[in-house]
Amino acid sequence: MLSRKIITLILLIGISFGQSTMNGYGYGMFSHNNDSSSLGSGSIGLLPTFQNNVSLSNPSTWHNMPFTFLSLSFEGQNNSFDDQSFSNSNLSSAKFIIPAKQKLSIGITFSPFLSRQLTVSDTTYQSFVFSETDTLQYSRSNETSGGSSMMQFAVGYNLNDKDDIAVAVDVLFGSSRSVRNLIIDNTDHLLQSRDYFTGSMLGLYYTTKRFSYKEKPLILALNYNFTLNPVDVRNESYQAFIDVNSNNYHDSVDYPTASQALTPTDNTFTDEIKISNLKIGLDYKIYDNYHLQFEFDQWNNNGNNNLLSSVYPGYIKGKNRFNVSLSKFSKYLANNSFEKINFRSGLFFGNYNIKSTGLEKLSDVNEIGLAIGFGVRFGLTNNQLDLSYNFIQRDNIYKVGVEKIQAFNVGISIGDLWFVKRREI
Repeated sequence: MLSRKIITLILLIGISFGQSTMNGYGYGMFSHNNDSSSLGSGSIGLLPTFQNNVSLSNPSTWHNMPFTFLSLSFEGQNNSFDDQSFSNSNLSSAKFIIPAKQKLSIGITFSPFLSRQLTVSDTTYQSFVFSETDTLQYSRSNETSGGSSMMQFAVGYNLNDKDDIAVAVDVLFGSSRSVRNLIIDNTDHLLQSRDYFTGSMLGLYYTTKRFSYKEKPLILALNYNFTLNPVDVRNESYQAFIDVNSNNYHDSVDYPTASQALTPTDNTFTDEIKISNLKIGLDYKIYDNYHLQFEFDQWNNNGNNNLLSSVYPGYIKGKNRFNVSLSKFSKYLANNSFEKINFRSGLFFGNYNIKSTGLEKLSDVNEIGLAIGFGVRFGLTNNQLDLSYNFIQRDNIYKVGVEKIQAFNVGISIGDLWFVKRREI
């Protein structure tokens, strides 16, 4: 067991996945929301944040868009714990949404589903003494990278003046890599494996304007996600080898050579990840374009989690999150530049239920965060630039304790006139 004093966590730069020390639990940290406009209010993405009556993460609101939109979000993140600090950047989501005649909408989204980008290693060598003249110096590291991605296809429909519905199908795919390294007298002994993810989920959305409070609109939004095909994980485990040239790659120089190595073992673990997720949101218009919003998110993983390939001896069993936010939406027919700006702010609280897979009992992780952001409309088709900042503190992380995260997100949404007829711009 690595003691807390000799453990260091190295967060590596990724392309499509955010990173955190939380990635060491189970198959990694699950992604819940990725677009910049929602992150600016700390929202789970159910209630409108992009524009008035529109959330990029809630397809039942997409028909309210005046134009077709292509939306991309990019994130930069800084993670710090103890006296260490690491930064990374990535593309966090891509969405293409087409509304038709204020009645129907379709969209496709690409985003990360989970991330495993993390390295845990000894900071000093330890000694194993055979005799007075024979001593081995060794250290260890455990690295995981990659993860699963998600492609979502969603259709939204406006039932009437009060009610909107949507259905979304999420297809999960991708792979992750694990490398365990025993370094003996500066020589790497590597044991490598790969995990391949396949599965699908279904999401149901309902948004209604049937309620009011003190004669002011009160929007209720509901979302339930559940697993269609539980995520199966196919694991390929390769023969251990001595990395003679220290390039982290099994080639002809190593021992045994790549051509002499045994065929990797191939095992499929079924029903490893099985998600159910309930979201509830209330949006209250307190004054003109000012909205007070409340959201609750309950997320559970009832999968088997039999493949014990994680960095930590446990996985994320469930999560509860509550957030409250205040948003000021821009006016559609703005008279000046200030009226074209959306302002957002929020406060959120979360709790991660950690399930131990070893003898050591792991503590649940608590989270508190502050969010602020704004969006600026420009151009004839309501193009929008969104900026957001989140400060998050998580407590009780295994071998780490407290982690502080600063996340900056930039979103760009470009509008076009597809399927929009006879509209005055």
